[in-house]
Amino acid sequence: MKLIITLLVLFLISIGYTRADTYSVVIWNNGTSVNVGLADVTSGNQAQLKLTLQDFYYQNPVIQSSTYNYATKLLSFYTFQISNRIPTLFVVDCNSWTVVSKTTYNSVFLYGGLASTNTPDNNVFTTYTDNSYIYVARLDSSQNIVKFDAVYGSYRGSVYVPTIDSYYVAFTNKTGLYVRIYNSNYQLSSEAAFGFSNNRYPVNDFPLNLVYDAKNNGVLAQVSMTDSRNNLYYALAYLDWNNNTFDVTNMYGNLKDRFTTTVPDSNNLDYAYTFAYLNFGATNLYIFNTATNTFVSSRPYNTLVLSAF
Repeated sequence: MKLIITLLVLFLISIGYTRADTYSVVIWNNGTSVNVGLADVTSGNQAQLKLTLQDFYYQNPVIQSSTYNYATKLLSFYTFQISNRIPTLFVVDCNSWTVVSKTTYNSVFLYGGLASTNTPDNNVFTTYTDNSYIYVARLDSSQNIVKFDAVYGSYRGSVYVPTIDSYYVAFTNKTGLYVRIYNSNYQLSSEAAFGFSNNRYPVNDFPLNLVYDAKNNGVLAQVSMTDSRNNLYYALAYLDWNNNTFDVTNMYGNLKDRFTTTVPDSNNLDYAYTFAYLNFGATNLYIFNTATNTFVSSRPYNTLVLSAF
């Protein structure tokens, strides 16, 4: 009997850990506040609120205004103060759901491109832009922005790739789409012109919202397309450096659904979870199979999640 009870306890504990691993840290806006919480990507239809930042607004997620350090459980994200539009960076401890730091910046620039290296000292890359240039930078230990490069163009995405300890920055200018790679010494190591392949419809010049997929050792992008009837479609693509292309997969969303954020499976399974919304406010959560690059399911989701980790 004791053995049976012990096995039952262990089984219940294992279920608890499994369910906990299906939760993603998420950010969303709620009127005059930024909300941070948890979303179960495998079931449920609403995020669990853990922290509210009153009188702030989380800026457009497609410029990648947030990053999560999986080693330290620190969430960093840019917001605007509603009263004066001053850009503000929050660092939140997602173990205790408390604000670790709050830093303001020059409102002349638009800040984004956050990407954590998932190290104990919380090294973070970032970008900031004006009307002409993208400034590539890092955050020091005091959250000061330290610039190490500038490139003419419009920001289209960025991501940290741990297998080569490098930071990718995608941008467009008058001549096309490009991707730059910066090494761990903050030096430009490579640049290439990129295009798109296997896309069903013409691609829009929109941000790509890049994310690293550890299971497949690849970089996923959210690609916006418009068909001949002016219908909007989104799909996931993989960055193929060898062929200088974003290879669009069969992981398509429904007609007119706009992807906001994609998070690969935290249990190292072949899945990716994408939050999306329609213009009239309906929101959905997609599950895609990244081994077969196909749609699995979608369901309504009552929280308009803007970023997920």
